[in-house]
Amino acid sequence: MSNSYYGNSNKIRITLANGGLKDIMFVYVINKNGNSLMPCKSVKAKHLLKARKAKIVRRMPFTIQLLWECEENIQEVIAGMNTGSKKIGCAAITNGKVVYVSQVELRDDITTKMTRRRIYRRTRRNRKTRYRECRFNNRANSKRKERLAPSVKSKLNSHLREKRFVESILPVTHWKIELASFDIHKITNPNVKNYEYQDGNQKGYYNVKQYILDRDNYTCQKCKTKNVKLHVHHIIFRSNNGTDEPNNLITLCESCHDKLHLGEFTIKGIKSKTKHATEIGIIKLQLKKYFGTFEETFGYETKHKREQYLGLSKTHYNDAIVICCEDGEVVDFNNVVYFKKHVAKGDYQQTKGIRSEKSIPTGKIQGFRKFDKVEYDNNIYFIKGRMQTGYAILMNIFGNKIDLKPIPKFNLMKSLSGRKSCMTERTAVNIC
Repeated sequence: MSNSYYGNSNKIRITLANGGLKDIMFVYVINKNGNSLMPCKSVKAKHLLKARKAKIVRRMPFTIQLLWECEENIQEVIAGMNTGSKKIGCAAITNGKVVYVSQVELRDDITTKMTRRRIYRRTRRNRKTRYRECRFNNRANSKRKERLAPSVKSKLNSHLREKRFVESILPVTHWKIELASFDIHKITNPNVKNYEYQDGNQKGYYNVKQYILDRDNYTCQKCKTKNVKLHVHHIIFRSNNGTDEPNNLITLCESCHDKLHLGEFTIKGIKSKTKHATEIGIIKLQLKKYFGTFEETFGYETKHKREQYLGLSKTHYNDAIVICCEDGEVVDFNNVVYFKKHVAKGDYQQTKGIRSEKSIPTGKIQGFRKFDKVEYDNNIYFIKGRMQTGYAILMNIFGNKIDLKPIPKFNLMKSLSGRKSCMTERTAVNIC
């Protein structure tokens, strides 16, 4: 077999985001049967690869698999997770050393993509193509008990996915998770008192619509007319993450409602303050059901340990490190963080134009796809956009466009890995 399969005698090195080359501090190890073992130093991994006693199974993070039966001496590994609706922090420590740190950015495009898919399917029924039955004839899934919204389900799966990944490279013996609890009423009304919790704005009304109509005195808030057909309008559309909260609803007459949707005038709205708090509450309950055994911690405990004992800045991955620690425990930090970003597996839209006359290439262009990981000018990027002429728009792991002049060409890039639903990049940060 070739040396590239097992590695060679050269030092195992990685390119960090700051442009420098550093030795890998920890190499993750799995046994012959695929079970995770304790990580080892890069020097030991180099000797195992050179002696062909191990092979490389993953390069991000760098993981090797032993090719011989060995003693499986497992030590205690504590893993911690800082849950969230936008980002997740995850870390693992053993013997007072941080052996894994990651921060995962969750998807926030589920609602937009499902709305776009619904529009495509609806217009397809009016074209001369294979007939597609209407959705309202098959709504069993939406009526299923304990059903989660697709956007929330995606975020829950991201938490469970990161848990499975950590357990695949480290023999985790104990999990600690920070599960936040939010007072929704206090977020919307910070001055609420104890006895006022039962006296909400909608008390005594059948539903939200009746409350909005009464609040607006059954009057169109645009033309101030009464005794006409009235509609309750979402100021920020639900497709744009608008909610059914009263401050996002307004009363309009039918004429003004039509003019608003035609774009003749606009209404400024206030974005919801409780959207992410509500999602965290749902995720909290679902994690208790599907995550397994874990120790629950709270935000005030994390803040106390982070400020009083470790002196770390407020980040998701730093909070995950703190969650792993006991009160007063001081650990040796690993200044390498694995930043991850979850994206869609593929692109649903395949054409554009008034009559869908322009095709959008969802496959490869000159061997490259969107979100491929590439190396250009000794730096690591991800492909954000492609051109048929052989040029590409590049971005970093956080989705920020990189302005490069001249525009990068495909023939000057080196492909590192194909498109995946989880983009990963190893970055050196100053944790302390």
